[in-house]
Amino acid sequence: MNLTRISTHNPAGTLVTLLLIAIFGVLAIAKLPIQLLPDIQRPQISVFNNWRSAAPQEMESNIIEPQENVLRQVPGVVEMTSNISQGFGRVSLTFEVGNNMQEAMINVINALNQTPPRPLDANEPFINVGGGGGTPNLASLLIRMAPDNPDTDFAKYQKLIDDIVEPRLRQITGVGSIQLQSRRPKELHILFDPYRAAALGITLEQLRNTLSRAADISGGTANVGRRQYMVRFIGQYTPENLGDLIVTYNDGRPVYINELADVSVSSAEVQGFTKRNGYPAYYMTIEGTFDANTVTVLNGVNRAIDELNAGALKEAGLVMDLSFDASIHIKRAILLVKGNLAIGVLLALVILFAFLRSFRATLMIASTIPVALLIAFFSLEAMGRTLNVISLAGLAFAVGLVLDAAIIVQENIVRLLQQGSGLRQAIEEGTGQVKGALMASTATTVAIFVPILFMPGVEGQLFSDLALTLSVAVVSSFISAITLIPVFSLLWLKLPEKAAPQMNRPDLWSKLTRLIRTLTGDKKRASIWCALLIIGSGIMTFALMPRPDFLPQARSDGIFAFFSLPPGSNVQTLEKEVGDVIIERLKPYYDKEKSPYIKGYNFSMYSAFNVLFIYPEDPSQADEMIKLLNDEILIGLPDTQAFTNRGSLLQFGFNGGRAINIDLQGPDMEALMTSAGKGMKLITDALPGAVVRPLPGLSMAQPELQLIPNERRLAQAGVDRTQIANAIRAYTSGLFVGEYFDGNERMDILLKGPKWQVPEQLSATPVYTQAAGIQTIGELAKIKRTVGPTQLQRVNGKRSVSLLIFPPADMSLDEALEIINEKAVPSLKASLPTNSSLKFRGSADKLDQTIKDMGANFLLAVVILFLLMSAMFKSAKDSLLVLLSMPLAICGGVLSLRLLNLFSFQSLDLLTMIGFIILLGLVVNNAILLVDQTRQGTRDGLNIDDAIYQAVATRARPVYMSTLTSIFGMLPLMLVPGVGSEIYRGLAAVIVGGMTFSALFTLILIPSLLRLTHLSARNTQTTHNPLTHSTATDSGAK
Repeated sequence: MNLTRISTHNPAGTLVTLLLIAIFGVLAIAKLPIQLLPDIQRPQISVFNNWRSAAPQEMESNIIEPQENVLRQVPGVVEMTSNISQGFGRVSLTFEVGNNMQEAMINVINALNQTPPRPLDANEPFINVGGGGGTPNLASLLIRMAPDNPDTDFAKYQKLIDDIVEPRLRQITGVGSIQLQSRRPKELHILFDPYRAAALGITLEQLRNTLSRAADISGGTANVGRRQYMVRFIGQYTPENLGDLIVTYNDGRPVYINELADVSVSSAEVQGFTKRNGYPAYYMTIEGTFDANTVTVLNGVNRAIDELNAGALKEAGLVMDLSFDASIHIKRAILLVKGNLAIGVLLALVILFAFLRSFRATLMIASTIPVALLIAFFSLEAMGRTLNVISLAGLAFAVGLVLDAAIIVQENIVRLLQQGSGLRQAIEEGTGQVKGALMASTATTVAIFVPILFMPGVEGQLFSDLALTLSVAVVSSFISAITLIPVFSLLWLKLPEKAAPQMNRPDLWSKLTRLIRTLTGDKKRASIWCALLIIGSGIMTFALMPRPDFLPQARSDGIFAFFSLPPGSNVQTLEKEVGDVIIERLKPYYDKEKSPYIKGYNFSMYSAFNVLFIYPEDPSQADEMIKLLNDEILIGLPDTQAFTNRGSLLQFGFNGGRAINIDLQGPDMEALMTSAGKGMKLITDALPGAVVRPLPGLSMAQPELQLIPNERRLAQAGVDRTQIANAIRAYTSGLFVGEYFDGNERMDILLKGPKWQVPEQLSATPVYTQAAGIQTIGELAKIKRTVGPTQLQRVNGKRSVSLLIFPPADMSLDEALEIINEKAVPSLKASLPTNSSLKFRGSADKLDQTIKDMGANFLLAVVILFLLMSAMFKSAKDSLLVLLSMPLAICGGVLSLRLLNLFSFQSLDLLTMIGFIILLGLVVNNAILLVDQTRQGTRDGLNIDDAIYQAVATRARPVYMSTLTSIFGMLPLMLVPGVGSEIYRGLAAVIVGGMTFSALFTLILIPSLLRLTHLSARNTQTTHNPLTHSTATDSGAK
């Protein structure tokens, strides 16, 4: 099917098709959802556990370890990590990429159903797909008091938050979970007097059993006459009447609850604090579902905030702020890429006009840009993709590429017109002459993306949009070149005033052709050029290739700091000695009295996490702000160490893609922590500027009071271990005895003794026993002062101490790993206790495999190119000639990276590596055109020398025109800084450098190779042709 002939014989149909493409493309743009990155499946499921006041060891033994035993049997799990702190435990399961997460969720639920019964006061586990570090926070919300509200206690507003705020936020599509970090639920407290209870002869078990039995019980149904009645035993007391409950009878007299206890409804104890710009705040975080569209979700969040602030919160004297808004970074990054796309289009058109010197010709060729882009937008929408930084970068890269085919077609049509052909004949013959070569170059460009589409892991998901947009744009440009350009030429191309060859005009292109002929005109010179360009490029590439990295840094504006806090410090002490001090130090920067200015900050400290977020007024001062934090703000705090870093756009968590995890595993936790401390010093000495954070802390320094039962005294008193353990719970955080539900609100019922200040008071607390009368806690159990862990971490079922390492910003992950392995790991291994091991995890563990995968994909791309070109040329030799132009391009890409590193650090990350694969499909196009034109010349009867240099003369101008438009179209992606530019800067540098180097030397290399491979043919050729004279080379200059 001859598309050119069909389109030129029906121009109206072609233009209508163009109009339909425009309509569907614009509609697709309006429908495309906006995100920072493509939809990436985060194959992680997290199980959250809460058990009030439980020590980390009990949380581990009673809940986490039993869960791990059953969860490790779930199919597809590749990694299992657990993080445990006081009253909290999380098990995170990482699955193979591509795993069916719905099926995995069902398997996890079924596995959890096989765990042993949980303690009565432990909450049911909460399961989240993608949560717990797999899905980053979409937003952080803070509720603060309105300026006219003098209150400081958020506990009284908890019901409002539970009943109105949280349900409203959960209505938003894409919200996976909402964490109320500052939540203090109501509890029903029974504050008993142990001395009074002992005097009355009432045991703690009697009191507990009495309270736990105060519940309504359903008795079933009964038929009475013609009616059926529900039968219920009403045993539940209201909080107001609970004091009237009878515990026992003493000498025939009832003993009521209110004789020995006070009943009250109170909020749970304060577990931490949050400050928003120095003022108390209520902290909430929103996590999205694994397929959530960030911008759509946050648009819904903003609408909900406006609605709540204008309604329920306003009436209560509260204000909600959206503190961390991921969509801000996304919109800025998308806007930057759109700007680069527009600048690239403008620059490409300027270069095009500089060559053509005709507005009409420029517009004709430029028409392929909107056509290709609109078709790409339509394809994204049709395939359910999003408009993101990667897909937009692909379109920006495509700007210059989509002009190639149109330039080649129009240049060939104009050349034939200048040689005297008629308009229609020039259009059909000119398009037909280059169609085969253009189809070959288009096929090779598209084929090069096949390995990218089948890349495993998150990397493959990340780069598939790039491959899709570039492939669709290039194919669309080829179809546009052989249909639209002929139609526009037929309608608007002016015939030359003198339709005669302009061979003898000594312009730039004829001079270039003569120069190339001089440089490559004999075997010796051709051999020198081939050796210099091929072997020399290989040597330079090997010598200058940067060290590999995992993901681009893509740093966001936000700065975060974590803290290693003094063990055993209570909330009030931390707020006074750490929180208030930091806030006072930040105040002049927030008040704009000192620079760098702070736009806002959040500060939270809780048992499970502690973090300081800071947003600089000027994002360019983020590094200066980090230095200020490290040198002034976060130093000199009592027994507190801070770890600061910048957030990453590629993962809105805290690790980005450049964190190195070193896991130390073994039975002796204390010895592992000692080794980790030594390793931390070794690594910071070896990597100046690196941030090294231990997980958990480096010492077993959490103060503990261990009560060791006196077995003999317990037996004499007729008390078992459980009863004394319950008494100790009652005298500390409270003993859970049941729940109270009034139809609207559910509360835990806690039996609590009086507060004590020193262990001696606890030891002297009386307990009534049936066999021995009144005994003290100290008589039944020995109190021992010791220390224990504040947190525990388990990796794949084993206790672990990890070092989380963030390399310096100007160092690649591979270089950091090499230094760590050489300078730190040997000494660290030597310091480990017996039966212990050291393992790398995270990005460090993935880097080696990723490099192997990328190398395999690169080789696969080369093989695909070779086979495709062999089929199209019908010659393996010609295909090999074209492939030999690749070392030039690769060398140019490496040189460009090195040049970029003189001004801004750029590592060889995964996206930059992809640039080399894409480069293969782009740079062969010029070589294909030269080889194809040479073969066409020999078929027309030219000897090999004349065919080579006629090809150079004919193709030099369009080659440079298409190459320069491509380079300038991509140049903004390489040079324009801004949020998100680090994601694609390395990729742009590789392609721009490779195409530039290739354009400079391909016109020398390919003629040299063609001459060397056709020496025999050259020696046997006797046919004289005018093109052998120097003036004859001018024939193809245009």
